[in-house]
Amino acid sequence: MNKKDIVVGLMILVLLAGAVYLRQRGGEEELKVPQTLSTEDKIEEKFNLVIPEGVDKAELKDVSGGTSSGLATRKFEKSVFEHSILADLPDPESGKFYEGWLVKGGELISTGKLKIAKGGWMLNFSSKTNYSDYSKVVVTIEEKEDKTPEKYILEGSF
Repeated sequence: MNKKDIVVGLMILVLLAGAVYLRQRGGEEELKVPQTLSTEDKIEEKFNLVIPEGVDKAELKDVSGGTSSGLATRKFEKSVFEHSILADLPDPESGKFYEGWLVKGGELISTGKLKIAKGGWMLNFSSKTNYSDYSKVVVTIEEKEDKTPEKYILEGSF
């Protein structure tokens, strides 16, 4: 045997080994992890908007046994406190409404009624008072306006 035959033989072996490797590798299915969207992503998609950076955010979870969810934001800037709630909630029964609350200890501040908007429920609250130390957010279902929360639906903390 001469050198040329040895080199050609080695090249054929390398090509065969490569072909076997690629064939075995091609038979394996690539594992794909299903993509799960965060609550923020789901809310942004539902409302077709982008939650701004630079705000405190709180994920709101259903505490009533349902599947609702939401996102609350807050910011105190230039002597103005701004608070928003975006929620994926079913329509309330006739005569009832959703109300937002900020909570500090046992103290509750109503931030108003949620309004239907852009395919979900929304609340925007603005005040000259800084409520940044109210770290809990609650959404309730109400039947009358008496400043006492009735049934908690969503809850979360900053």
